[in-house]
Amino acid sequence: MDVITAILERRSVRRFARRGVEPEKLGHLVKAAIWAPSGSNIQALHFIVVTAPDMLTALKSVAPGLFSLPPAVIAICVDRQRAMSKGGTGGSLLGMMDACFAAQNILLAAQAEGLGTCVIRSFHQGSVRTLLQCPQEVVPELLVTVGYPEEPLPRAPRRRPWSEVVHLERYAGAGASALGLEGGGDP
Repeated sequence: MDVITAILERRSVRRFARRGVEPEKLGHLVKAAIWAPSGSNIQALHFIVVTAPDMLTALKSVAPGLFSLPPAVIAICVDRQRAMSKGGTGGSLLGMMDACFAAQNILLAAQAEGLGTCVIRSFHQGSVRTLLQCPQEVVPELLVTVGYPEEPLPRAPRRRPWSEVVHLERYAGAGASALGLEGGGDP
C-alpha cells in the first residue's frame, strides 16, 4: 500500500474484533514509531506495548477516551528529563511533537498491516504512569489503540474545501488550483 492511499483510507477505529494482534505486527508499528522524526534529534520517546487483558482493563478504567477494550495499546511516553536536557527550553514541546510524529507513523503502518487504530489523549496521566510503572521523568502522552476493526471502517469526515485552506506564496493567495487540487477537500 502506498503512503497516500494509507493516508486517505485511514480512519479512527474504536471497536475491535475479538482477535489478538500478532506480536510481529506490533513490532512493525513500534519500529515505524521509532523512525519518526525527532525535533533536534532529542529521541526522548519510550513505547510501552500493552496486550495483557488485565492491563488493558486497568487502562480503560482511567481513560475515558477508550470506548471499548482494544486487543493492544501502544503508550507513547516522553522522557521529560531527556527532552529538556537535549532540547533546552523547547524540549517539552519537542517531546510532545515527537510523540505526535510517532503516533502518525503508527497509524499509517497499522493501515498498511490491515489494522485499525485510534489515538487517545483523554486519560489520567498519573494513573497511566503508575499502571505502566514509568519512572517519574517518563510521562505517557498518547495512547494508540490497535486491533482488527470489528465493523467496516467509518466514513471519512468531510474536509473543508481546499480553496479555503490551501494558499500559495501568501495567505489568501491562489493555492489549491495552482497546485492541481480541484474541487473539495474530499478524496
